[in-house]
Amino acid sequence: MPHVGGQKLKILNEYQILMSESDEKHQINAIEMTKRLKARNIPAERKTVYKDMDTLMDAGIDVVKGEKGYYIASRVFELAELKLLVDAVGASKFISSKKTKELVDKITSLASIDDATQLSRQVVVPEKAPAGNEKIFYTIDVIYQCLDNDKKMSFKYQEWTLTKEMKPRHGGKTYIVSPAFLLRNDENYYLVAFDDDSKQIRHYRVDKMISAAMTPDERAGAKERDALNPHEYAKQHISMFAGDERVVTIRFDKKLIGVVLDKFGKEIDVRPDGETYVKARISVAVSPQLYGWLTGIGATICFPEDEEQKFKLYLQKILEL
Repeated sequence: MPHVGGQKLKILNEYQILMSESDEKHQINAIEMTKRLKARNIPAERKTVYKDMDTLMDAGIDVVKGEKGYYIASRVFELAELKLLVDAVGASKFISSKKTKELVDKITSLASIDDATQLSRQVVVPEKAPAGNEKIFYTIDVIYQCLDNDKKMSFKYQEWTLTKEMKPRHGGKTYIVSPAFLLRNDENYYLVAFDDDSKQIRHYRVDKMISAAMTPDERAGAKERDALNPHEYAKQHISMFAGDERVVTIRFDKKLIGVVLDKFGKEIDVRPDGETYVKARISVAVSPQLYGWLTGIGATICFPEDEEQKFKLYLQKILEL
C-alpha cells in the first residue's frame, strides 16, 4: 500500500490503540484495528496490521496474539503502583487542583481499560486551596537546569501578608543561590541551596519562589553542598524551619519510643532513664518548631543546660499568653 494518509505513523497509532484500549479481556483483532485506524483517518488493511504486530513484537514490546486478537500483556506500572502515584499527587499541597486533575488523567492513561476504570472509581481528588504559585513546575525545571549545568539560580521569594496575599519578601529582593538538591517534606517541596549573601546552606519553599532563572555564574559553596545528606537534613529541620544545629538530649515517656524513632531515625543514641522514661541524643536544628513538637508529645530537653533553659522559657511564655 502506498504511503498515504498517515501511513508513516500507522504503527505508532496501532501501539497507542493497544496501550489505551487493550488487555487480556479486551483483545483487538486485525479488522477492529483497521476500523480504529480509519477513525483516525489512516487507511489500513488486515495484512499490514499483522506485519505491524510482528514488528512491535520484534521491537520488544509485550504484544500478545490471543484467541480473539492482539493485546498488551504487561505494562510499566501495576494498578497498585498507579494508585500510589495518584494518591501522592493528590496529597501534595504545592500542586494546584487543576494540575492535580491533569496529572491524575495522565497517570490513569497508563493503565489498561479495566484498571483505568477501577482507578477512576477509586480516585478521590481532594479540593485544594488555590496555589500561590501556579508556575511551580517551571521553577522546578529551572532548578534542574542549574543542577545539570552547575550554575547559580536567581529568584524572588514570596511571603503571606496580613491581608492574606502573597507578596515578594524584602521589597522584591533577588536571591542568588547555588542549588544542592530538592527535598519533599511535610507535603511541601523545598530547594536546599548555598546562599550567596549569608555564605550558608539555606532552604526555600519552591511554591513561594517566582521569577526563577539560571544565571551564567558557576555554583559556589561546593564544600558545604558536598557535606549535605538529604535524609539527615530533613530529620534535623523540624517542619523545615531553620535554627542552630546542635546535639541535644531529650527525655520522654518510654511509650513514645516509636514516635521519636520515626521522627529522628533508629540510628540515634537511646538509653533508659529509670523504669518510665527514656533519653535520646539527637542532632537537630533548634527552633520554636522543635519546641512545639516536643511539647506536643510531652517531651523535654535535659541537655545541654542552656538549651534546657531556653525550652523552659518557651513554655513559660506560652503560659503567660
